[in-house]
Amino acid sequence: MRQPLMSIFTTVVGALLLASAALADDDERTVAVTGTASATVVPDLARINMAVVERNESVTAAQSAAAAVTNRIVEILDALGVDRQQINTTSAVIRPDYRWDRKTEQRELLGYIVERNITVELKELNKLGELIEQVTRAGVNELSPPELDSSKRRAVYRQALAAAVQDARANADVIAQSTGGRLGAALSVATGQVTAAPRPMLRTQLAADAVAESFTPGELTVRANVNVVYALIKR
Repeated sequence: MRQPLMSIFTTVVGALLLASAALADDDERTVAVTGTASATVVPDLARINMAVVERNESVTAAQSAAAAVTNRIVEILDALGVDRQQINTTSAVIRPDYRWDRKTEQRELLGYIVERNITVELKELNKLGELIEQVTRAGVNELSPPELDSSKRRAVYRQALAAAVQDARANADVIAQSTGGRLGAALSVATGQVTAAPRPMLRTQLAADAVAESFTPGELTVRANVNVVYALIKR
């Protein structure tokens, strides 16, 4: 006896729906974890930001004074063997110098302030102390703490990243076993990077001659983290 066409269609659709529901149930079972790791490397370069600030009634005189100090700084860097490509002296700011007159309740123009900004990438950290000592004596009056970095930082980050992925997998395995399942494929991975760069420690010295020996670079810590979503399969 032939089964009605509608009955066959209903049976097939029902089977497909059950199969889809089972697949959807498996697909919806996931576990999201975070993995972290870190690695260290000794810094081998430093970025130094410094400024020469000159005040004068004449803007031309202030510019000339700032330029003279800037030229002395470049000469010092040349003598230390710093490549000109690692020196940037192009940033300059000129602004009026005012003070408030309480009697007239008006601003009084005193002159002009010229600021020349100098950035240097130093690839020989053993010269950092000497550089700081000489540029401050030459007329640099604003100096930010050197920012230490490593030419090997990207390679070290990749080492930390690989370890972070392993950490994420280990975390996911624990969760899967605790819930009576097992891990499937990684469905998504998101990465992030946080690098903590140490600054050289400058001990207080009474004598300027001792500054050159007062820097200790420490270590650069590179941290990596990953967020991974794994499929969670029933046993």
